[in-house]
Amino acid sequence: MRAALALVMLAGFFVLAVALAGGLTAIAIWRFAIGDAESGAWMLVVAVAIGGPALWATVRAIFARPEPSGFPLARDTHPDLWRHVDELAVVAGTRAPDDIRLVDGANASVWERRGVRYLELGLPLVAGLSVGQLRSVLAHELGHYGGGHTQLSAMTYRAKIALQLSVSQDRVFGLLSAWAHLYALVAASESRDHERFADEVAVAAAGRDAARRALLRIGPVGEAWADYLTSYVSLAVMAERTPPLLEGFRSYLNHPRRVHELRRLENVLAELEPISVFDSHPPIRDRVAAMALLTSSDAPIDEQPGWTLLTGVSASAAARLLGVSGPLTTWEEVVPLSGPAQVRRYAEALRHAGRVSKVGSSLSDVLAALERGELLRLTGRPVDASLTDEQVREAAVDTVTELLGCAVADQLVTANRAVLELNWGGLFVLRLPDGAAVYPDDLVAPAVRDANQVPEVRVRLQAIGVDGL
Repeated sequence: MRAALALVMLAGFFVLAVALAGGLTAIAIWRFAIGDAESGAWMLVVAVAIGGPALWATVRAIFARPEPSGFPLARDTHPDLWRHVDELAVVAGTRAPDDIRLVDGANASVWERRGVRYLELGLPLVAGLSVGQLRSVLAHELGHYGGGHTQLSAMTYRAKIALQLSVSQDRVFGLLSAWAHLYALVAASESRDHERFADEVAVAAAGRDAARRALLRIGPVGEAWADYLTSYVSLAVMAERTPPLLEGFRSYLNHPRRVHELRRLENVLAELEPISVFDSHPPIRDRVAAMALLTSSDAPIDEQPGWTLLTGVSASAAARLLGVSGPLTTWEEVVPLSGPAQVRRYAEALRHAGRVSKVGSSLSDVLAALERGELLRLTGRPVDASLTDEQVREAAVDTVTELLGCAVADQLVTANRAVLELNWGGLFVLRLPDGAAVYPDDLVAPAVRDANQVPEVRVRLQAIGVDGL
């Protein structure tokens, strides 16, 4: 009943769009016909302004045909992956995909185009999840097509486009936005039934523990991947070298500091509510609790890295998706090539912040400002007005700590008093001439967080050769 009502409402959107465009145009023609040119012109303007966007949303939804992208993973070159996918399709009660693509987003999805079923597998998930967790994710996506849901899923995809387009026109015509939200609310219950079924398939295919861990880990892995691209892959791009990108992300995730951060993010995300009325997923905490009640095999979780299923994917394949080029090398060799330019860029960002805030651009000026308790003066007012004072301060601490640490590193490297080495927990280690290792972030963090610590940090910086303090 709910699915039928949702489909009726879906058809109603298209009927409403055509009626708006056609009806308003007909009224405009009628007003012109009776000699009321002014009213006719106004009605024509209204028809274009209101009916036009609605009709355009309809046309976009009807003719939406997503194009496959990413790196194709052929059956003959990736037999292990296809063997798992075929098995998962049987568990889900649906047919296997015809085409598997490796893409750069932190997601996985199954969709169809002209009868061809595609499975898109995100590179961050391959790099950040185990084989067991990856099986859970893929089983969930295939589960959306189990139980005879294929046609509904295809129509839901097109409806999503129409809804998003109509909501974007809210300022022009609020009725369409209201209808879109009403449709989403009516369809939500049916959609969440599909999500529950997909979760059941995930548990049946991979076990409770793997399914629950994957569910909690996907979001944090996506966050970590974004930082990995910014902090590490960017070094490879600058150096024009190709290090082992997937193995590097695993090293990044396994660092104790990253492990702690991932667990913190998992706990936060577990308590979040769906962020939009169009999100059909129940809250993660509810899904995790429901999984705990499902029957599952006691088979051990396959803890091998997910990328072990991708036999035949060379480093150049992942590099192509990430825009990395150049000869193969190690991460340790990348850092000396591009690390100095990276810390110099961050050091310049700190100097720019000092000039804009009138604090001063030298390290001495920045430390003096921190000693006066002017941390937030350096970072300026946040763009997001919804942040609490505590969140604003934490963001400022993180930003200034990173920039100040890089500024210290830049001065020492430029003066040949230290060299940069790889550090998966914080980008760089400074290696001093006597062999001592200095972690710039850890060194300057006390001064950024507590003004009373600035004098002690200043002494430590002078001791390792930082001038002008």
